[in-house]
Amino acid sequence: MPVEHLNPLAFKAWLRSEALAAGFAAAGFAPCGPFTAEEGRIRDWFDSGRGALLPYLDPTALLDPRSVFPQAQAALVGFFPYARPEAVPGAMRGSLKLSRYLWGPDYHMILKPRLARLLESAQARWPGLEGRVCVDTAPLLERQLAARAGLGWQGKHTLLIAGKDGSWGFLGVLLLSADLPPDEPFAAEHCGSCTACLEACPSGALEPFRLDPARCLTTYTIETEAEPPPDVAAALADSRWAAGCDACQEACPWNRAPLWGDPALWGGPSPLHTRTADGLPRGAAQWRKLTRRTALRRVRDRHWRATLTRILGP
Repeated sequence: MPVEHLNPLAFKAWLRSEALAAGFAAAGFAPCGPFTAEEGRIRDWFDSGRGALLPYLDPTALLDPRSVFPQAQAALVGFFPYARPEAVPGAMRGSLKLSRYLWGPDYHMILKPRLARLLESAQARWPGLEGRVCVDTAPLLERQLAARAGLGWQGKHTLLIAGKDGSWGFLGVLLLSADLPPDEPFAAEHCGSCTACLEACPSGALEPFRLDPARCLTTYTIETEAEPPPDVAAALADSRWAAGCDACQEACPWNRAPLWGDPALWGGPSPLHTRTADGLPRGAAQWRKLTRRTALRRVRDRHWRATLTRILGP
C-alpha cells in the first residue's frame, strides 16, 4: 500500500494495540520536538554540578529527542510494570536490600526485543518507516516523553507516576519517522502537598521534583565506584540498600495498590535477595554467575564488594 494512502489514525491504533499485546500496560504517543519548557531546569541542574557523577549525560542531547534519532517525528512510549507484591527487598531475615527492578532478568533483554519486533511489524505495514528502539540507554528524557504521551506525570521523586498504576514500571520508547497524531499530554502533576517520598529518602537526595545524584544511594551502588560522602555512606549502612534504593517509591501513596508485574515473566528471587548478609558472594566468579543475564551484571564484583564493606564493615 503506498504511504500516501495509509491512515495515520488507524496505524496509530494498531501500534498501540500491538504494544499492549507485547506486555506494556499502557502506551501513548508523543511528538518529538525539543523539550523547550524543560531547558531552564535541565541546564540549571547541570550548571549546579548535579551531573558530575553521570558524565555520559549531555544537556544538549537530552533536550532534543532528534539528537538520538534525527528522523523522529513521533514517539511510542510504553509503561511496563515490574514489581511484585511478594518481592520485597529486605523481607528475608538478615538479608540486604536490592531494588525491585533487579528481581528478575535484565529488562533490556525483555523490552528491546519486543520493541524491535514491533518496529519490524510496523515497517511491514508502513513502507519506508524508520525507527529506533530506546530503553534507558540513549540520551533521552523518557519520563518527559511519557508525560507528553499522556501516561502520567513526573512525581516529586522525579520518577513517572502512572496515576493509580503507580511508579513501579519501566519505560520503553520507539522513535518513529512517521508523523502520527499525538495523544493528549498529562499536563498536571498530582503530588499536591505530599512530601512522603522526600521524607523517606535515606540520604536527603531529594528536593521536590529534583534529585541530587551526589547524595543518592543508587548512584554509589550502581552508577559509580566513587567514594560517597561520609553522611551518605552512613545512610547506606543504616538503610542496608546494597543495590539501588526504593525508599521513595515505597513511601509514595500512589503505590499503595499499584499495577503489579507478571510473576511468570520476572520469576523468583535469586540468592542475592534471600541469603543473609554474611552469605552474600564476595568472589568474582560467584558474582558473575549470580548476576548473569540480570541488570546487576553492569556492576563489577569489586564495586559490589566495596558496597558490602560500607554496609557490613571489613
